[in-house]
Amino acid sequence: MISGLSTFRLDPRSDIGIAAQIRTRIAFLIADGELSPGARLPPVRDLAQQLGVNVNTVRSAYSRLEADGLTQTKHGVGTVVLAAGVESPRAGALPLGVNTVAVLIGGLNPFYLSLLRGIEDVAAEQGTLVLVTDTRDSPELAEAMIPRLIARGVDGIIAVSVGGIETGGSGPPIVYVDQPDRTGYVLLFDGQGAGYAAARHLREHGHERIGTVTAPLSWPNVKEVYEGYAQAVDEPDDGLVAEVGEFTVDAGRTGLGRLLDLPEPPTAVFAAGETLALGALQEAKSRKIGVPGELAIAGYTDSPSAALVEPPLTMVSVPTREIGIQAMKTLAELIRGKKVHPRRRVLDVELVVRESCGSH
Repeated sequence: MISGLSTFRLDPRSDIGIAAQIRTRIAFLIADGELSPGARLPPVRDLAQQLGVNVNTVRSAYSRLEADGLTQTKHGVGTVVLAAGVESPRAGALPLGVNTVAVLIGGLNPFYLSLLRGIEDVAAEQGTLVLVTDTRDSPELAEAMIPRLIARGVDGIIAVSVGGIETGGSGPPIVYVDQPDRTGYVLLFDGQGAGYAAARHLREHGHERIGTVTAPLSWPNVKEVYEGYAQAVDEPDDGLVAEVGEFTVDAGRTGLGRLLDLPEPPTAVFAAGETLALGALQEAKSRKIGVPGELAIAGYTDSPSAALVEPPLTMVSVPTREIGIQAMKTLAELIRGKKVHPRRRVLDVELVVRESCGSH
């Protein structure tokens, strides 16, 4: 017996019929990859006996799975799982019973909290259930989540700072946030303007050697911020660019550490992420380097934490809650079948000057 079915228990009190419960359970196992293409489902009589139901109930569930394009029954072989892509009928939704949207985020980063609140505020007004999924900055994981979410009946998806999301145009509507390389419905922060504003501010303090601690420049939303920094410093020195693998405090410490170990370290640093900026400040303090006296620090994006450290950090603030509100409103319109214009919107950012760069 397939493990996902051996522990399956029907709920006779559910509003969902018994055949529909069986069909939904098997469809979820297929969407989650627990039943791979070519796998055989239990014979109708065996599953009926296990579940304590009539064989015709199981036959009805199997017939619906075949109509969905998920399985095929072959004489002498039995019912087998079909191979299919996201765009095939196997991606048909299995309704959850309420209007439901999924939000995919790049990681468990404080940056997303205000954005999620904006989404939740609009969703609550509309009576919409929001499912949040952490893709851990993995395009592969994000891609794998799509058929699972579609199979669970989500009416739409908001993808925030994640790669690997495609539906072939046949799935539910998707709104992309903080992904400048996307086509379709896209909401963006002015990342290039943010990088330029922070680095320009450091130059106005008289700094010539301005380093940057950044997540991988292969990430499109990160590259935009770097391009703004490069424009402000005029001729960026590759040796002053410290790429790290993730947005964490430890990564910020590591990145600044590499810059400070240079024969001629920078006198100012732009950290392309709130946690990176906090990490950079920690690393400077651990080396007893005065901020801003010996090293100026500016960062992107702003948060309450940046104002509470000593010295408070100069940061570029982005409208995270507002972009969450706009993303949810846009998705709601698309779910209702309306066309939304413009398809691509860029929200302004703002430099918040504090003490980490010195008196201005």
